[in-house]
Amino acid sequence: MEPKPRKAKTMFGLKVKKKKKHANKDLVLANKGALESEVEVPEESLLLEGENPDDEPGTSAVRTRIIPNTKRAKLKTRIQDSEGKPQSFQIAINITEARQLVGENIDPSVVIEIGDEKKQTSVKEGTNAPFYNEYFVFDFFAHKEVFFDKVIKLTVVHSKMLRSFCIGSFKLDVWTVYKQPGHQFMNKWAMLTNPCDISTGVKGYVKCDISVSAKGDAMQPGQKASDAEEQIDKNLLIPEGFPSERPWARFCVKVYQAEGLPRNNSSIMANVTKAFIGDNTALIDPYVVVSFFKQVGRTSTQKSTADPVWNEQIVFTEMFPPLCQRLKIQVWDEGSMSDVAIGTHYFDLRRISNEQDGDKGFLPTFGPAWINLYGSARNFSLGDDTVELNEGIGEGVSYRGRVYMELAVEILSGGTGSESKLRIVKPLKDAKAGKAGGKDGKTPAGGGAGGAAGGAADDDKGKAVAAEVLPVESPPELNPDDKESFLLFGALFEATMIDRKIGDKPISFEFSLGNYGNVLEPAGQSSLTAPSPAVSRRRRALDVPDSSDMHGASPPLSPSSPLLPREPQDIPQVSKSTTPAEKPLIVEGNRYYMYLPLEKQKPCINVLSHWEDRTYRLYNSNMLENIAVLFEEGVASAAELHRKSDPGAELMLKTSLKEFCMDARSFIAAAEAKLKAELKSTYLTQLDKKRLTMCKQELESMIGEAQSLEERKRKAGGMKEMLQDATKLTQKLRFLVVEPQHTVPDIFVWLLSNNKRVAYARIRARDLLFSSSTEAKGIHCGKIITLFLKPPGKRVAGLSVQAKLDVYLWFGTCLDSIYMLDDLPAGFSPAAGGTDASNPPKSLLGTEEHQFELRCHMYQARGLIAADNSGLSDPFARVTYLSHSQTTNVISQTLSPTWNQSLPMSRLLLSGDLQYIQQEPPRILIEVYDDDALGKAEYLGATVAVPEVRLASDPYRPPTLQYSPLHCGSQSGGDLLAAFELLQVPQSGEQNLPALEEQEGGIYTVPDNIRPVLSTYRLEVLFWGLRELKKVQFLSVDRPQVFIECAGKTLRSSVIQKYKSNPNFTTLVDAIELELPENEHLHPPLSITVVDWRAFGRSTLVGNHIINNLKAFKYTPPPALPAPIQTHKPPMVTYTPARAPTPEPPSTEGGFIFASHPIELSQHAGETSSTVALTKDQDFLITVEDEPPPPAPPTPKPEPKKTKDGKMKTTRGRSTKRRKRTIADESAESVIDWWSKYYASVEKQAKQKDGSPFPQVFEKALPYQSLLSAGIDSMVSSSVGDKKKKHKGKGVMEPKPGPLPKLATLKLYNKELEAEFGPFDDWVNTYELFRGKANEEDGATDERYVGKFKGRFCLYKLNEDEDEDWEEAADTGYFRVNRGIPPNCPVQVLIRVYIVSASNLHPADPDGKADPYIVVRLGKNEIKDRDNYIPKQLNPVFGRSFEIQASFPRESLLSVLIYDYDLVGGDDLIGETRIDLENRFYSRHRATCGLPTEYSLDGYNAWRDCLKPSELLSKLCRDNGLEDPQFRPGRITVADKVFTGKTVFMDEDEPVESYEHLSLKILHRWAEIPAVGCKLVPEHIETRTLFNKARPGLDQGQVQMWVDMFPLDLPHPGPSVDISPRKPKGYELRIIIWNTEDVILEDSNFLTGQQSSDIYIKGWLKGLEDDRQETDVHYNSLTGEGNFNWRFVFPFSYLPAEKVVVVRKRESIFSLDKTEQKLPAILILQVWDFETLSSDDFLGTVELDLHGFPRGAKTAKSCKADMLTDGTEKISIFQQKRARGWWPFGKSGELTGKVEAEFHLVTAEEAEKNPVGRARKEPEPLPKPNRPDTSFSWFVNPFKCFFHLVWRSYKKYIIIALVVLITMLFLALLFYTLPGAISQKIVNG
Repeated sequence: MEPKPRKAKTMFGLKVKKKKKHANKDLVLANKGALESEVEVPEESLLLEGENPDDEPGTSAVRTRIIPNTKRAKLKTRIQDSEGKPQSFQIAINITEARQLVGENIDPSVVIEIGDEKKQTSVKEGTNAPFYNEYFVFDFFAHKEVFFDKVIKLTVVHSKMLRSFCIGSFKLDVWTVYKQPGHQFMNKWAMLTNPCDISTGVKGYVKCDISVSAKGDAMQPGQKASDAEEQIDKNLLIPEGFPSERPWARFCVKVYQAEGLPRNNSSIMANVTKAFIGDNTALIDPYVVVSFFKQVGRTSTQKSTADPVWNEQIVFTEMFPPLCQRLKIQVWDEGSMSDVAIGTHYFDLRRISNEQDGDKGFLPTFGPAWINLYGSARNFSLGDDTVELNEGIGEGVSYRGRVYMELAVEILSGGTGSESKLRIVKPLKDAKAGKAGGKDGKTPAGGGAGGAAGGAADDDKGKAVAAEVLPVESPPELNPDDKESFLLFGALFEATMIDRKIGDKPISFEFSLGNYGNVLEPAGQSSLTAPSPAVSRRRRALDVPDSSDMHGASPPLSPSSPLLPREPQDIPQVSKSTTPAEKPLIVEGNRYYMYLPLEKQKPCINVLSHWEDRTYRLYNSNMLENIAVLFEEGVASAAELHRKSDPGAELMLKTSLKEFCMDARSFIAAAEAKLKAELKSTYLTQLDKKRLTMCKQELESMIGEAQSLEERKRKAGGMKEMLQDATKLTQKLRFLVVEPQHTVPDIFVWLLSNNKRVAYARIRARDLLFSSSTEAKGIHCGKIITLFLKPPGKRVAGLSVQAKLDVYLWFGTCLDSIYMLDDLPAGFSPAAGGTDASNPPKSLLGTEEHQFELRCHMYQARGLIAADNSGLSDPFARVTYLSHSQTTNVISQTLSPTWNQSLPMSRLLLSGDLQYIQQEPPRILIEVYDDDALGKAEYLGATVAVPEVRLASDPYRPPTLQYSPLHCGSQSGGDLLAAFELLQVPQSGEQNLPALEEQEGGIYTVPDNIRPVLSTYRLEVLFWGLRELKKVQFLSVDRPQVFIECAGKTLRSSVIQKYKSNPNFTTLVDAIELELPENEHLHPPLSITVVDWRAFGRSTLVGNHIINNLKAFKYTPPPALPAPIQTHKPPMVTYTPARAPTPEPPSTEGGFIFASHPIELSQHAGETSSTVALTKDQDFLITVEDEPPPPAPPTPKPEPKKTKDGKMKTTRGRSTKRRKRTIADESAESVIDWWSKYYASVEKQAKQKDGSPFPQVFEKALPYQSLLSAGIDSMVSSSVGDKKKKHKGKGVMEPKPGPLPKLATLKLYNKELEAEFGPFDDWVNTYELFRGKANEEDGATDERYVGKFKGRFCLYKLNEDEDEDWEEAADTGYFRVNRGIPPNCPVQVLIRVYIVSASNLHPADPDGKADPYIVVRLGKNEIKDRDNYIPKQLNPVFGRSFEIQASFPRESLLSVLIYDYDLVGGDDLIGETRIDLENRFYSRHRATCGLPTEYSLDGYNAWRDCLKPSELLSKLCRDNGLEDPQFRPGRITVADKVFTGKTVFMDEDEPVESYEHLSLKILHRWAEIPAVGCKLVPEHIETRTLFNKARPGLDQGQVQMWVDMFPLDLPHPGPSVDISPRKPKGYELRIIIWNTEDVILEDSNFLTGQQSSDIYIKGWLKGLEDDRQETDVHYNSLTGEGNFNWRFVFPFSYLPAEKVVVVRKRESIFSLDKTEQKLPAILILQVWDFETLSSDDFLGTVELDLHGFPRGAKTAKSCKADMLTDGTEKISIFQQKRARGWWPFGKSGELTGKVEAEFHLVTAEEAEKNPVGRARKEPEPLPKPNRPDTSFSWFVNPFKCFFHLVWRSYKKYIIIALVVLITMLFLALLFYTLPGAISQKIVNG
């Protein structure tokens, strides 16, 4: 049917596309130009595409770019997903240090909060750059979505005695960390800000590692990098691509209104209220809570309404882009007791924003638009599940209303402007605070009601920063007239598998969309809008068939005109959302299920609903989805072909990429057209426009990627990479499909039994949405979909399907309803009613019926789940089809049953057209169960299959057997091999069908023509031994035997007589002949079963292992060991340009030789074998000395590693100059020991890491780089240096002048050795044996594990002539499987286990630390190193080695356990790691003792192995069947390859010949030896992850270690390496504080107002705060000058190699042991102002890193504040020993003073010889400072104080005052006595 063009305008002007549809072959564009120009001229180029069909043969041109119009939806074999369970997670955070903290003399500590958990580091005193290096682990058990929303918050607080002040904080959510590569941030700086005060900027930086691991994620241990010079702003803790400076922004969430919320309140109190008041009021008081990044805001509460209007906005202030993924919107119902969540919705910010640069990106924006809420069923009572569902955990089972809202983000420009903006806002908030605050007290209670789930935000609600709540204008657009009428039409074709329990009552099915069609909702339709205008509005909506702004112009009204006259009486009864209730019947064949008899009449439903017409969003999504579906199918089929290694895979992939590009282009054209058309329209929200542009851009970039993928030439492993990249593209596309702005809610189908809701299915509305353009139509629209209905709430174990429905569904606008029956399968017609919205049909009638018989040929299954305690199952299969169901036999005790049984189901009636039945017959459901003698059968999995249909008119062809995957919930349940045929029964009756063979008991077997064709194969088995068998039924296993079963045959091993003494088998090899299918894909599984023979001939099952795929065992003949010239080689000339223009004769200078084999050149041409190609590129270039092998172009596997070594060597050669100095200064006094080698290796590794920002590119360039950079001359010169060393190696340890030697290094693997070299199974494979039930949880595998079987299989086809040969071969004991296998007799071995250190251990003590010690177990031997525990350390350096003698195979499993020492009670296990030593011992990679890089006889790098390199080389040649190496002066020949190098060394001036050095070089390059070569394990340290059973699958820390093994029948190796940790060296730092200048003056004199300061200096080494020293006080400094002549003496312990100070001290009075901390060597000097009566004032500080601090200024004048920051030359006190000068003091970035100091560093021994006194004491006392007279304390010397302060300044005033005073006194006395004297005179006179 050609869709009518009526609606073509709606969907983005797709008329252009119509043309495209006819051009059936538009897959390949001949015209590349058209491709390029297309973006600018979409119309023309599309036409071009149509006109330019390129006839490329073999492309699937017929698959035009529209999904084929099938009548049924795509087959899905998985019928139910298991819902997410809570799982274990672990967050590990290491706080290294902080820098640039804002504040004066602060005591900072870091508080880490995650959810409710809080942990805190120790407090560091008086520093703005504290160093912590503390490790914290948080364990969580939660639902993934709740966990990922948790916020990690780091806060730096300044702790004072009673209270602490927040300096700044940083937060990010767990999602952000989990999305990082490796789920972690390593060594990153978190930028601290103060959210309450956003204008102030950065408050400091905290350096930390954060890693999140779920079960099974291994954490990569990171390198601890601490460089004083590192650039903080280049290394911030933000995801890649984020800007380093993030502005603040306001996130405004505007909540306008909600509608359709559940009316009845579900809380307990409400039910009581209901009883009193009656059910007439809506008892729900809704409010909205928005939580974002630990901030929570809530709207006001609207009382008693299901359609509340809020019109409020919640404003969050956060940095942008935020380090948080999701914003959570929850609608709550306020109850009198507690609040109940109604529904939850999450916004993923990535979906509503685009982080690209420039005009491409856009800020998060949303709406205004509706979001739909889903949760528990609307009328369910309050149960546990409902709470979880409503809080957003799990899939909602019902629609719970929708909320109209908008989100906008505005970036706050500057500090001040934004500040004022915020200030204006505050009062409003306070006005509301009464309302909001009153409620806030309650919100946590709401969270409490949430039960365990609690909602991610609720656990933070109490503490969260409240957001602002402001009123907002209501949005203009909500006009009821905008609504469009939609019709959902459905027809029920089949309902079967109905559970017996619900089948006794009549059942019906309800289809609902939002609240429309919900029959049990008491309030009916009116809950969606105010009741009054509802009907009239609907009438209007039907009147106006098409709102003109939507479609540009109104289309003709003809289709809908019949609606108008009949409308009024029609509307009320138009929706019929349930099928008529009917009693189901029991199926035939068995009595498990029931079905509805719908053969004659298919009941129909229709639901009329009204929604805003925003379907364009759904159309967009559908178009993208359709593109995605086609692309995914293409990629999947290419992957399938690739898996079968079909060469057509690449072509297939390229075709689908091409098609994808075309689809994407047409979408881009449509999107552009739409954008142009809609620029003026009002109803497109901001996000709609942006999303269209975003989809356009993303698709354009994806087209680019796809084209580059398509053009990419095939590299090695190319197809796999291409597939991975294509899959990445599909994921990107899938991301675009989801539309964040909801429109029409999902459709729910409920099974109602007796008017109770029993089971449901949920379908997306957009999948059913009709569009006249095929590209925009939903994938299920007008198709028959199979729905499996499941009960709501917690699932029970097993199959929870309550019914299986086949329904035809169609959803679209009422205008389009004339199309609703277009896609009905042929053969059905509407029984009653019309074909449009006004009068939809009530039921469909099948016009014709046909009789069929279904034959299910159940052949076998593989990989089933173990359901019995034996670790096996007793499986049977049940097949259900329409009205029939049948069961196969039970096959006991197997996981790979072969039923070989046919189940016929006769007399099936199918209605409909024969063609339709043939093309798309109903699907078959197959379930597999485990039969239990007692109780119910246990469900093992199910799958859905399509039968092959044979009509009576067609000739009979047997069906083919095919594998269908079984699924049990979300886990795989194995595969089922079966064939299903649906045969039409001819009129003449059933006897004309092909007959089935019947066995006794009425069982039919699978006919021969369906069973696979068999041929004879031979399976050879090598039985090596059994390991680690656990007890069975409380008895240990003593006489085990192995049964190998395959295809019904069993091969038995010999019985091991005493398992304890020798667990290996006596007969090594056996073989068995099997009849296996020719088709490899149909090969049956192979099972390994171990039984234990007990007394009286009883046997018990120990465990078993099933191998599902025999492909791995196919025998490939080994390459014949050639005269090794046959392997193909590029002509040697390829290399020469790098060295010399022509292959010269062997030149001694360059140290290279080209050996030429005349045969070789002629040979290489014809060879194309890819297996040999790996290492042949550089066969005949052989080097001398230490230089790297001459570079080879990087070839796939072994090469990069070699070239890497090469690189290491040259860099080492180049950088000796710099290192010379450091070694000289740091370890001149220390001997070179094993740790020197270790640190050299660490440094080398770090160099390689930092060497290049693009490691992959780097590795490819390495070979050339090493050539260019080093140049030939350096190679020569370095070899001279080596002569010295080599001859030094000969045992003469002469003191050697000149440069220090390059240190030998070892390889540091940051993972297990097995991860690098494979599990060392190149000789035998190890199969784990299991017993017991397989649970849903993966964690149960540990409990099921019972041991291991070691063996090897080899499978090959027998030809007739081989049969006789084999008989003879068997007699002579010639087998193919045991080539190169060692004899399996016991071997005595000496084992040395070296444990260097452990890192990131899981804390075991309550204080967040642990006291680790080592336990080593091997068989019965156990070494407990409990006395050497390391107190309070999570990163202990053990440096321990253990020696054990063991005998393989009995003791071959080494366990290294780390325990936590506890004084009281038992010690706790922190974690353990296990190593299979036997595999390492026998492996070709020689993992017994790693090969050192250099050969020396003694010293730190002494040769450890029992055999010398030359002996090793000879032994390897013998073991691999090569001729012995030929040693000639200057060269060694191995396998016809000549290696040249230096073999003569000078020893005490006599030449000595030694081949060891060259042999060692050859061993390192053993991988290049043709046919037998492989990489040998170098000297190494491996990092092994520790695990603990209590926390399965979670990383508990890492241990760095290595193991050496020496067979005792070889000469005894040398002594073991001493790796005991270096003891820190004692040093003493002597500092003389001479003077200060320009110190700021804090005090002012109360009399004179004069500024002065009482200066003194404090100093200490960071970490040694207890040894803080202070000078005396220089009182009353008036100029800021102070004179001290004061000596500080700081003794400290120091590790030169690690450059850290070691501090050992007790953490608290109660600590038993001293804790050791390693801290950077940093000296802190502070200047203070002394106060007598109050606390002293802090004036300034300077922190000097003793490794690199600026040289002191010569004079006080030239001493500036920026000395510390600008890049002046840094000096290290450890090199200089002495330093003197001026350094600046600073306080919050200001210069506050200068100090003149002299540093002198001496070792502890020197300090003892020449002691000095502290302060100014003996010995070597310092002179008293010459201070001005003014310097004294007024408190102590009041007279002095008077003299200096008062007398000096006011001397004349005082004298005048005195004179005046005396004169006054004189006069006073005069006047006082004068009258008396006068009177006396008179009297006496």
